[in-house]
Amino acid sequence: MQDTTPIRPLYLSPTGRGGVDFGIQNIVRAVRQHGAPNAELRPLAERFNFAPFLIPGALPAGWWRPFDIIQGRSRVAFALRAPGRPLVTTVHHLTTDPALQPYSTPAQRLFYRLVEHRYDGWSIRDADAVVCVSRYTQRQVAEAYGRRDTELIHDGIDTDVFVPPPDGRRLDALPEVRGRVRLLFVGNRTRRKGFDLLPAIMDALPAEYVLYYTSGFQGRSPAQPPHPRMIPLGAPDRAGLVAAYQSCDILLFPSRLEGFGIAPAEALACGLPVVTTHAGALPEVVDDGASGFLCPRDEIAAYAARVRELGEDAALRRRFGAFGREKVVATFGYAPLGRSFVALYQRLRERAP
Repeated sequence: MQDTTPIRPLYLSPTGRGGVDFGIQNIVRAVRQHGAPNAELRPLAERFNFAPFLIPGALPAGWWRPFDIIQGRSRVAFALRAPGRPLVTTVHHLTTDPALQPYSTPAQRLFYRLVEHRYDGWSIRDADAVVCVSRYTQRQVAEAYGRRDTELIHDGIDTDVFVPPPDGRRLDALPEVRGRVRLLFVGNRTRRKGFDLLPAIMDALPAEYVLYYTSGFQGRSPAQPPHPRMIPLGAPDRAGLVAAYQSCDILLFPSRLEGFGIAPAEALACGLPVVTTHAGALPEVVDDGASGFLCPRDEIAAYAARVRELGEDAALRRRFGAFGREKVVATFGYAPLGRSFVALYQRLRERAP
């Protein structure tokens, strides 16, 4: 007889410093809204990202008993196996991706190769279900670890929160509001995100173009912006981030590699066209020539030309923004995200002994 009680998943997640944290928070919110109201997210200390095998010893005895499903990102899921509970792991990106290596430090590459590669592999091997957040990540898992029975469930965002400004009119909810055309960068100030390319892109744009940028979560912000027309926003909360999207004209996101691309999806949900890179999973989020433009990696002139094309054409920005908003609601909103996970959980529970 089929169990009709609401399923209760537990997510165990060491704190990180990037988009994966937002991805996990979005999963939990989405499944609570769409079939698993008692889903629980239990944050853990950041140190468990590096020593996940210590997680069980930090949890109370019988920690798994109230739950039907245990879930964790691929860096830690192998350590979360519990008696009689299906284990789900989510692969947001693989740090051993060859395309990432040129943009990592020697210490990072060493850790990725000697440690995280093993953690990801153990989780992908041991999990009852492996969820990939993009087709790109799905291919990476198949190539790196040989597992081909993965589930594709795209990352998702709350399209009831990330919305276009009222009446489609740009807001002025920014510090030092200035610039005829306002660009926005959201993400960590890393080479992988392409932050180092922004000053050169700004040099190639007219003086009335300004760029607002978030500080991210990795490292300390420099005392001075790296360009006179770049304006720091610090680390805004979710409401502040929505206000930033609604107050700008274009998201400039020259990332060199993404396992999904949460910032472009959020921008499109707010009706903001995106100029980004033809790399990783970004073409799955941004439709070239329909919701934004995809540029060759590291091509300063291409990013600047596409930004200027959008900057000088308000009608094109509106058309791209409307297309992007419609796609994100249909494909990357909480409804498809939550329902897909809950359906997976139900299948696993039915198969469990």
